[in-house]
Amino acid sequence: MISVSPAVWRSVAPGRRRAVVIAAEPYAGMLRIEPTGRHAGRRVLAARQGTSSAALLAEAGPDADVLVLSSDEALLTAGPRDLGPGTAVATARLDAGADHAEGIRRLLRALAQSRPAEQRLLDALDAAGRLTLTEALTGARAELRGPGGERLFTPGAVRPVPALWPALDTAASLGVPDGRVTVKGAPVVVGADPAARAALRRRLAPLTSYPLVLAVREGRAAPVRAVKGGSDLAAAALAELFADRPGLCAVTGAAYGADTAAAGADPALHLLFGGPGHRLRFALPCATTTVRSVAGGPVLAGPAPRPARGRHGPGPVVPRVRPKRPAYPRTH
Repeated sequence: MISVSPAVWRSVAPGRRRAVVIAAEPYAGMLRIEPTGRHAGRRVLAARQGTSSAALLAEAGPDADVLVLSSDEALLTAGPRDLGPGTAVATARLDAGADHAEGIRRLLRALAQSRPAEQRLLDALDAAGRLTLTEALTGARAELRGPGGERLFTPGAVRPVPALWPALDTAASLGVPDGRVTVKGAPVVVGADPAARAALRRRLAPLTSYPLVLAVREGRAAPVRAVKGGSDLAAAALAELFADRPGLCAVTGAAYGADTAAAGADPALHLLFGGPGHRLRFALPCATTTVRSVAGGPVLAGPAPRPARGRHGPGPVVPRVRPKRPAYPRTH
């Protein structure tokens, strides 16, 4: 059995509501909802082939906290007319054709790991409207201003989880930073065809070991500094990508979360590039960045970065990009 706590999908304010999980057969039979003091009842509903999201949500009830675990697009995109005014829905996308049992376990672990830190970020943004991003090795500094508006679940609304993936579709962003931001960690790439995704991951792979500083001004990013012999290769790849497809240099937001498709991936703050208008979209982790509140206290402390081997340091490196045929498909 797989135990699911309603706390991991951020139900709305406490009340005597129902906790409901919707999943495809046979995975629905593997799930058990943990009891909470805030819910009057708990149900797991099996999404059989051909069953509509409207029918399943009607069965869930008019005041339910619902988590949908599915790869079926129709179940993940319920419309406002399918929801009762008191129903709050979280949708979690599973990889089509994959082992959904392992995918569900991985996704629930990622949600449980990221929830406390994400809540701290949201609380700090709500209190002051902005946060400060700093990175010790590179000296990068930026300010993150919250977008305002409702970011958590409300009755009558659908919100995807975890935050990182839907933010790549311009939902649930913490805001867009301004200043110099250090990116480090394994990139997350979605959209396009498998070959294009693999090519971009391969070219950005140095970021897993080496930090890169991006200058983000008025929502547009440019690589400005890299660790010699390391992330200068990723800087050149980004500069080339931005030149080939100018729209992708726009930072569409920032989000906290983990790559649930990668085993062992740790939650981190990510910069997001691309939206629904781009077939190729990606997120760059800020794994060594510290996020501070206006008062100066750390809200999210990044681990101390490890210097790159050999000659290292934060000295400026200007990536040299040779003109060549576009390495990325021109779709937008």
